[in-house]
Amino acid sequence: MDPENRPYQIYDPVQGKMGLTLWKKLWQEKGKTCMALYPHTGRTHQLRLHTSHPLGLGCPIVGDRLYGSGRTAGQLCLHAAFLAFRHPVNGRLLRFYSPPPFLDGAALARLADDWLV
Repeated sequence: MDPENRPYQIYDPVQGKMGLTLWKKLWQEKGKTCMALYPHTGRTHQLRLHTSHPLGLGCPIVGDRLYGSGRTAGQLCLHAAFLAFRHPVNGRLLRFYSPPPFLDGAALARLADDWLV
C-alpha cells in the first residue's frame, strides 16, 4: 500500500507480498483488448495493479480512474464473468456465468464461444 496515497497500491519487491495473475488475450477490437485474468492470489487491487504496472501488462483496465488515466466517472470494465470451483462437501464441480454488463451482444457471443465449454 502507498501510505501517502491511500487506497493506491504499489509494487514493492522488498516489503510487498507476492501476487500472481495469469492472463489470456481473447480478442482485440476498436483499440481495446478483451482479456481473461486468472488471479492465483488475492491481493488488494491485484488485477488492477498487474494490468497497469510497467512490470505487469503496462495497460490499465478501461475505466480505471485510480491506476489508469480515466478522468470521467464511469464503469470499471472488470467483471467476474466465470467462476468454477468444487463443492467442499460433495466434490461436484460448480460453474457460474454472469455476463459483463459493458459488452454488447456480439462481444457476449464471442465470449461465450471462447469460454462456455
